[in-house]
Amino acid sequence: MSPLEVTDESLLQRAGGGDARAFEQLYDRFSSRLLGLLRQMLGDEREAEDVLQEGFLYLWDHAGSYDPSRSRAFTWSVMIFRHKAIDRIRAMGRRARLNESAAVEMAVLEDCAVGADDTVEMKEQQKQVYSALASLPGEQRKLIEFAFLKGLTHHAIAESLNLPLGTVKTNIRRGLLKLRDLMKGGAL
Repeated sequence: MSPLEVTDESLLQRAGGGDARAFEQLYDRFSSRLLGLLRQMLGDEREAEDVLQEGFLYLWDHAGSYDPSRSRAFTWSVMIFRHKAIDRIRAMGRRARLNESAAVEMAVLEDCAVGADDTVEMKEQQKQVYSALASLPGEQRKLIEFAFLKGLTHHAIAESLNLPLGTVKTNIRRGLLKLRDLMKGGAL
């Protein structure tokens, strides 16, 4: 590195002081790598570009809180963009659940043949499922709730809880098997 070349850390600190030119240079250095990361996490070009823009706006607003003694500038930036991507994944999951919910509501409205007895039976089944879920060990219960009640993918769960993907999958599988046994055995 030549003595005239400015470090990422220096650029980020200058951007934290309001130096737009330093921030522009930081954008030029980081944007392609961060966009690649976001594409990989989100699997959608448009979403990745949106999160890239959101992330850089956040970076500009919070650059003053960067502490070079705690991490390198790129590492600090990656963490910000990673969290933004996880937030977007969660939001996309909520949108998908809303779409599914709307489809279910339409199906219910179209199928008015469901009688009161069926509704009572469904509510009783729902109580049994929640009771069985409550009897699972805490980690398995939490992972199943994230996957099935909150609609998060296994990858998103692993990222947000900082757990290995294999651990998430294994605990969800074990929890589902226990739920099945509880529901079949009626041991509630």
